[in-house]
Amino acid sequence: MLRSLLLSTATQIAVALSLALPAVVPAQEARGPITLVVGYPAGGTADMGARILAEKLPALLGQPVVVENRAGAGGQIAARHVKGAPVDGSVLFFTNGHTVVTVPLILKAPGFDTVQDLRPVAQVATFEMVLTAHPSTQARTLPALMDYFAKTPKSRSIAVPAPGSSPEFIVGRLGQMLKSDVQAVAYRGAAPAVQDLLGDQVSAAVLPVGDMLQYQKNGKVHALAVTHSTLLLPGVPSFADLGLPELAVSEFLAVYAPAKLGDANVARYNAAIRQVLAMPDVIQKLAANALQPSTGTPAQLEQAHREATAMTKALMLAVDYKPQ
Repeated sequence: MLRSLLLSTATQIAVALSLALPAVVPAQEARGPITLVVGYPAGGTADMGARILAEKLPALLGQPVVVENRAGAGGQIAARHVKGAPVDGSVLFFTNGHTVVTVPLILKAPGFDTVQDLRPVAQVATFEMVLTAHPSTQARTLPALMDYFAKTPKSRSIAVPAPGSSPEFIVGRLGQMLKSDVQAVAYRGAAPAVQDLLGDQVSAAVLPVGDMLQYQKNGKVHALAVTHSTLLLPGVPSFADLGLPELAVSEFLAVYAPAKLGDANVARYNAAIRQVLAMPDVIQKLAANALQPSTGTPAQLEQAHREATAMTKALMLAVDYKPQ
């Protein structure tokens, strides 16, 4: 049933996206290979998204596209590299919101400024975070989890995939708003956090839907709330539904370029990316990884960045998180 729902949704999205696609204009500068830099290891969500584009873009651009993983420091290494890359269109940056939104907020000296050093090209997809609980808590709703925490003080731990991340801020603010002394336990990536949740080493977790979907389906975890309602988790309320709209922080994947890349190349890459994201097989691949295609103009990506930055700043202020 879930597969048929995803296929139906993919078809609807493909039709909608194809109605107003811009044409791919001729390149004005480099015609050699394009390097798509990713700030995370191979096999992760960002890497997967980049490789989908790298497979499809050459046919539209007439240029080979290669993925280069420059992993480390929450994407800082890759961002710094792209910041100093040639501005001939030969280097692009495939990134998530954590790198371009959160990292510049949590660090005093990240080595790059998203607004000053990078130029928006196109948003690619969005994905949601979900609050899940281990079955041992017997919690199937957020109030039930809070009751569990009230009765078992030693188990007030909620895993998050990274220190200084939006899930960590969500946990901190959640505790404040519900007057519960919950503690965020920060991991180095989603995978170890998932394993500790499955092993009942932590009582709950705030992690990407894609990392938790299979375990929610087979009953190994209970999904209690999601940042925004999604067809992948029917019946699971959003934080807004629960009266907690300020926790509705979605993540995104997007393509940026060095700040001084010319308008013609930005328009060309934007048009090609939007055509890729209208392809039914691409939509299906993204949906299989709990990613919702979401694209538009560079200006719309810039606006999405501003909105995400404002929401993350508000959460940081509320939980009194200080830049390091």
